[in-house]
Order: sequence, then structure tokens, then C-alpha cells
Amino acid sequence: VKWRGLDLPDSFLPDDEARPLLETWHASALALGEPFGVWAGVPLAASDPRDVDAALARGCVGLQLPAGALLDEHGLARVGPLLEACARRGAPVLVQPGPTPWHPRPAQSRAAPPWWEAVVPHVQELHAAWWCIQRDMRPLLPQLRICFASLAGLAPLHDERYAATSGRRSPVDRNAFLETSTYGTRAVDAVIRALGVDVLVHGSGQPDVAPTEPSLGPAVRHALRTANPARLLDARVEVAP
Repeated sequence: VKWRGLDLPDSFLPDDEARPLLETWHASALALGEPFGVWAGVPLAASDPRDVDAALARGCVGLQLPAGALLDEHGLARVGPLLEACARRGAPVLVQPGPTPWHPRPAQSRAAPPWWEAVVPHVQELHAAWWCIQRDMRPLLPQLRICFASLAGLAPLHDERYAATSGRRSPVDRNAFLETSTYGTRAVDAVIRALGVDVLVHGSGQPDVAPTEPSLGPAVRHALRTANPARLLDARVEVAP
């Protein structure tokens, strides 16, 4: 895959400051052992695929990225080598809420209540990352398994609007997963109606938010907690007919 290099202002930690913090995180999290797994973080200033290889070699299950790193083609050009490394190794990517690391987020014009960050910026970041991945990354890396936290900000529910304005519908992407943290039965049911149950995985916002359990029956519970996470984490697991 050919990724364009772009000269953009950076607001993340420089490499020599980021690496010691990430090393402490990896060593501490990996030391917990079973039943915990660890998503790797890598310095985004360098976007060096060798960092992905090293993290996976030491036992991390995949790579985590902030949604703000995937908001447009510029961000994808920066993290493209990391995504390609995951695809090559058959490792998944977890997209979490988070601002763009390439330039500072604009300051709030007023004091925001405690819930504002989770309900407005986080949802917007995940929503934009979902559509950018579908538009710009998926044609290049069709086999990369990628999971969006918090139901991707409910981005898949806007496919009808996408169809109305673009003249085409989005096919269900079996390698794009959504985890359910902070959402309940209504939202999970709506996304299942849009995409089917095979791409949803259970998640929680702990320790900040208590976990919820969608009231959608034992089959959905099994899919979200057992069958689908197995497929997300291991490409060799297939969907049962």
C-alpha cells in the first residue's frame, strides 16, 4: 500500500517522551496476565510499523488508535503504515474516542458539563472515523479487522442519509466491528437492525461508566460476548451459518 507523507503540525508527545510512558503501560498491563488482554499503543509521531510488530511480539492482541487520528485522508496517511502492519500480521485495530493528534482541538467557548465530552466530541470523532475508514481505508486494506468503540457513535444508523445523498448504499463490512460500551438495548437493537448481529461485541465503559446488558435474549448475548469477540481477535474464526 502506498501512503502519502504529509507535513502537518503535531500536538502529541515527542517520541522520546512517549516511549517511556508506553513502555510502562505495556509492561504493567501485560503483567496482569489472564483473563486480561492488552491493546498496544505506539508513538504516533513516528508511525513506525516496527513498533506494531514489537508490541504484537510481546503479547499485545492488537493496536489501539484515537478516532481523531482517522478523521480524514491526512490522518490515514500518517497512520497508514501502522494499519498495514496490523493487516499483515492479522491483528485487529481498536478505535477509541480521542481528539486528532495532528493539531490541537479548538478550545470550548463555554464551560462544559461533565457529560459533554462523552456525548458530543467523542461521538463526533467516532462517527467521522467510521465513514473515513469506509471511504478511504477499506478499499486498500479489505481484510483488516477494525473495531469501533461505543457503536462508532451510531454512524451506521446514518446509512439511509448516506444513500439519499450519494445514490448508493453501504454494504455490511464483516471486518468492521462495533463494541457497545455506554449504549443500551435501544441503540444496540437499532444497530443490529442496520448491520446484523455478527459485527457487534460487548464492551463497557468501566471504571467510568457501569456496564449495561442489552435485553435482547440469550442468542444476542452469546453473539456479543463469545462468538463475535472470537472472530474479532482471531481471523481464523468464521461466522457460523
